[in-house]
Amino acid sequence: MREPDFTRDTGALPWGWLYRPLKARRIALARLLTLSLVATLLALLPPLLTQRLIDHGLMQGDFSTVAAYVAALVVLGLSTLALQGLTRLQHVALSARLLLSLRRSLLRHLLRLAPARWQARGRGDLMSRLDGDLSILQGFALDGLLSGLSNLLGLVGALAMIGLFSPMLMALVAVLVPIQWLWLRAWRPALTLRQQALREQSGELSGFWQDTLAHGPWFQGQALESSRLNRLQGLGHEQLRRLLAVRRVGFISDVGPQLILSLARAGVLLLGGYLVIQGQLQLGELVALLAYLGMVMAPIGGLLGLYGGWQRARVSACRLAELFNEPAMRDPYQGGRPVGPGGLCLEGVRFRHPGQSGWLLDDIDLALPPSSKVLIAGPSGAGKSSLIRLLLGLETLESGEIRVDGVPLDALSRHHWLKQVAWVEQHPSLLRGSLAETLRALAPEASDAELIDALSLVGLADWLTALPEGLESELGDLGGKVSGGQRSRLALARALLKKPRLVLLDEPTAALDPAAARTFDALLDEVLGDSTRLIISHQSDHFGNLDAYYRLQQGQLVAVEASSCL
Repeated sequence: MREPDFTRDTGALPWGWLYRPLKARRIALARLLTLSLVATLLALLPPLLTQRLIDHGLMQGDFSTVAAYVAALVVLGLSTLALQGLTRLQHVALSARLLLSLRRSLLRHLLRLAPARWQARGRGDLMSRLDGDLSILQGFALDGLLSGLSNLLGLVGALAMIGLFSPMLMALVAVLVPIQWLWLRAWRPALTLRQQALREQSGELSGFWQDTLAHGPWFQGQALESSRLNRLQGLGHEQLRRLLAVRRVGFISDVGPQLILSLARAGVLLLGGYLVIQGQLQLGELVALLAYLGMVMAPIGGLLGLYGGWQRARVSACRLAELFNEPAMRDPYQGGRPVGPGGLCLEGVRFRHPGQSGWLLDDIDLALPPSSKVLIAGPSGAGKSSLIRLLLGLETLESGEIRVDGVPLDALSRHHWLKQVAWVEQHPSLLRGSLAETLRALAPEASDAELIDALSLVGLADWLTALPEGLESELGDLGGKVSGGQRSRLALARALLKKPRLVLLDEPTAALDPAAARTFDALLDEVLGDSTRLIISHQSDHFGNLDAYYRLQQGQLVAVEASSCL
């Protein structure tokens, strides 16, 4: 038996995974950076034009000069607006494409994890990482780069413009810059920690809603409405507490820079006013200096915000790295294509879940000849569903071998193998969308006539006729109108459209009474007679006309009526 082919991340933060999509879009990114930098440079011009308007126009009594500079300001303002609009459109487009690419990369990895890896995490936790953490990383990767360059250029440019008018005032402002930086540097880590705590609480609240909406009827049936309301009340109070903590620290973090800016403005007014009175500085230059002062202080907050963004991005990257470090199954497209009638043979199969000491399946031998009908019965938790996942290639053997027409299963492409296998789950997944979309999930090219024929074969023709919108009926709108038996028949119709060689049925009659179960078993014989069928159930009396019958207990497969491997 060949060793399991797992691909494992090295444990490093997934910055390469994050920046590869940026590299692929480097032309669009360069265009956006150019637009952003041009906008930053244009923002430095209005105070300079205003200074010229005052000193060379108003103070000289030259109205034509005033009109020229006013026109220049209007043109500059319109150009800046147009450039900002274009930049925002480019930014939205690139941002959306980047986020989609990141989500595809993560989803591709998640879909290659063994089922046990999915079940180990709650849906609320996964949604928090897929949505919140991915968005934070995407924002940092794109907005952080743009913001950092723009703020750095704005800071340097504004200081240079102040120095152009008064080196003395530039020195004064330059002293205030590190003071503001130190204040923000002292408070931003505390703010980041509280923001992270708030985000984690939001994940808890998201998980609460996921569970409540998914299991609402059960909570109602158990008279647990009050407990859910109390749970929501507790989560809401905790979220409010953490939100207020973020606001308090954020207020303190913002007060310092505003106070420093006010003191700096007062200092510039005093010193600048003195220089104007002494004739060493013109009035327009003082007005321009005040404008550039604001342009110096604002980028500092932006640059330190970039530092805070880096800290948040690291937290999100660590959370996503936990998912990427989960060992993935081998590439589903690697291996050969299955050929032949589809006979299966299991020899010496052993399996246990990670961390499990004893064997769940211990030295299993099983034969499924082509077109046979085989039942494996046994109590819940005996390993029947795990056996199906092994046949689907969703779990990996520790020893033994599974062969398809004599070829080891792990030598076949899982993608092409599963194209010939239909899996009817115990609780069939009826996807969001119309009835036609659900049926076509396994057979995208199936025509409406083929869908109707499949529904007729499984005894749902009258049910389909009663639906007001027929195949276009939204399954979500049907809600509780789909019974357990109808759900099983819909899953069987979907499997038929695939024209499978092997059908795996996991507790197909669990939701049916004995009479309905026997009727459903007869239907299986009628519509799946040419396919190999493996049925697992703890209700062996529901099935007849078996080619082989086994019981699974304590990891051992005991033959009641056995078939031998070819």
